[in-house]
Amino acid sequence: MKKKIFFKYLVLSCAFAVVFAGCRKEPAADKANETLNAGKTLIGFPDGMESSTFFDPFTDVKTIDVFTLKKDAANNADLEKAENFVISAVPDSLTAYNEAHGTAYELLPSSFYTVGTSSTDVSVSGDNLTFKFAAGDFAKNFEIKLDGSKLDLSKSYALAYKITDSAGVGIHAASRGAMYAFYSVKNKYDGVYTLGGTIARYVSGVADATLGGTYPDGLTVDVATIGTYTDSFSLLWITGAGVGGVTGLQLTVDPATNKVTVIATGNSAVQNTAGKDNYYDPDTKTFHLAFDWGADANNKRIFEGTLTYSGSR
Repeated sequence: MKKKIFFKYLVLSCAFAVVFAGCRKEPAADKANETLNAGKTLIGFPDGMESSTFFDPFTDVKTIDVFTLKKDAANNADLEKAENFVISAVPDSLTAYNEAHGTAYELLPSSFYTVGTSSTDVSVSGDNLTFKFAAGDFAKNFEIKLDGSKLDLSKSYALAYKITDSAGVGIHAASRGAMYAFYSVKNKYDGVYTLGGTIARYVSGVADATLGGTYPDGLTVDVATIGTYTDSFSLLWITGAGVGGVTGLQLTVDPATNKVTVIATGNSAVQNTAGKDNYYDPDTKTFHLAFDWGADANNKRIFEGTLTYSGSR
């Protein structure tokens, strides 16, 4: 999933001339035989079929990117054709996505935003967006104006769209399904954190000195919002390699006590270590954690350390 993090909510404007070429060319190896008739003209979503945007809380109206539609012209004649392409909202696809991925995205209510793209570029009719490509156009950026005062911090939102009328132009194979744009407001714990403390890996009762030990300086992990008081995070060995077998690690902070519960959606054995204190210190923006997992005492994995805030993601 592609992630877009907007610190100042800067929006792409007219960078397409730099990012995209108007006409598709033959591979470099065939440059001697290059022609302006290299295959078939196609349209699609050049930035991929999923994007995630994480916002700092805001209460005004921000212009937000949703997707880019690109016409990949095979020749100059196709590039000079004026064509209209229809992209339709497919909210039912979001239900299927949640079921398939175990997520709980909610459709971004239409009352939370207005279409920000110029009316000369796109017209709106119900769930349909008609993109108007004039002669020479090869990319259009679709934007919305989002009212931050209406967003619920505890929820993650999404929009889903699909190309439904390509005006006879082929659709890129990777762009034929639903395109999802995900939006979440960061909670106060969201950010990049420096790892400290120790991690242990026992195999048949023997500590692994290669992967386990005291963390060196400079290792960082992302702590990412998934709820008002819950964040996902990753864990590393002292080598900087990712720790396997603990997919879906989550931190949940009790706002009344700052006590922290650690779980992993992909491993039910992950638990707060008995007798150890897990808590968040808001003054230093530090998680003090002690948790473990493993089949038995001789094959435990134990983390006892800190995650200290070092900056925004």
